[in-house]
Amino acid sequence: MKILITGNKGFIGSHLTPLLKKDHQVKGWDIKDGRDIFGNGFATAVSQADVVIHLAAETSVNDSFNREADFIHLNVLGTAKVVELCVRYKKKLIFPSTGAYYNRGLSPYAESKALAEDICHAIQKFHPVTILRFFNIYGTNMNERTGSIIYNFVQAAVSGQPIVVYGSGEQTRDFISVKDIAEIIKASLDSKWDGKIVDCGTGQEYTINYIAELFAHFAKGKLAYHDMPKREIKWSIANTGLLKTLYKKPLESNLEKDIEEIVKYYGS
Repeated sequence: MKILITGNKGFIGSHLTPLLKKDHQVKGWDIKDGRDIFGNGFATAVSQADVVIHLAAETSVNDSFNREADFIHLNVLGTAKVVELCVRYKKKLIFPSTGAYYNRGLSPYAESKALAEDICHAIQKFHPVTILRFFNIYGTNMNERTGSIIYNFVQAAVSGQPIVVYGSGEQTRDFISVKDIAEIIKASLDSKWDGKIVDCGTGQEYTINYIAELFAHFAKGKLAYHDMPKREIKWSIANTGLLKTLYKKPLESNLEKDIEEIVKYYGS
């Protein structure tokens, strides 16, 4: 199978690309290589693929408040372009959305991804599109600009800075390893995923306090508490019912073991 991955040099793409190359022909299209989805050659690349996995996106929640136009441009208009080309050339599309869809009004990032998902959902009735709503992904090669909790905690932990928890720390999140996410994307190449919108998480809640304490334990760090941002989500958990129906492999995410390895990776 010929697979085109936009944003292949990013966090998820860096794990997904080598996994897919074991069994498929994979071509990447990333702005880091000077390949813009709005630029020359992209339409040809889509026409030559069997499946397009559209990972390219602006992902920083914090940046989105200051660069709303950029997020609309890439996340919404960029996705619309990818959708149009996939329809024109009759190519399956796998679109990574976000669990933030359920709280789309909390940031320009969430709204931009939700609008992009809406575009993809609108054509699912007559075109093969799979929508994967990712929850909190962690692992090696995380993007420092995303503002992810795991990334912020590990950077503080390995640099000897206090691990900052906002609010009481009793907010809950659903965390899933990027290794599991890459395997789920690979599985979604199958046609039985077509037309589906799938929450991708573990279905387990962990408090921010618990995550912070794990980093403090493995990095011998200290915690610090600050006031909670006004637009903080109190809880976020994936509904994994459909995922379990489609994806039969057991998830390998193990926060305790994985965080110990992440601390070693970033601290080395």
